[in-house]
Amino acid sequence: MAGNRALGWAGTVAAVGGGVGLALPTAHYLPAHFPPGAAEPDLDLGLRLACAGALAFAFGLAVLTLRRRQDEPLAFTTLAGIAVAGILLRYLIVTLPKDDDLAPSAGVSPAVGAWVLLVSGLVLVATGLAAAAAVQRST
Repeated sequence: MAGNRALGWAGTVAAVGGGVGLALPTAHYLPAHFPPGAAEPDLDLGLRLACAGALAFAFGLAVLTLRRRQDEPLAFTTLAGIAVAGILLRYLIVTLPKDDDLAPSAGVSPAVGAWVLLVSGLVLVATGLAAAAAVQRST
């Protein structure tokens, strides 16, 4: 009983923290280093919407876990966490310096928003896996 409440609260806090991460800038860069017409190395609207949808899904599952006092809904936050972490890992790889073959990344360094989103995705994966393990133990 206490385990699923703790996991539910962890999932809720991670989903809300990820929403905060979406509102923060995700890249620090010097636009003078980019060729004219190059896209900004920040998360574009589509990726932000995908992360927001996954975080809203995870938040709903965490709240459902807290209301029903069962771990099963929270186990599905693993999928939302993998989506968010995957998007952010791809973004971090593309924006790392010395990857000019993949994308123009001169002067780019990930900002706090990218790290907050990545941590929230990893926390959602961990809480989902812990909830899935708790469900397996109880059956």
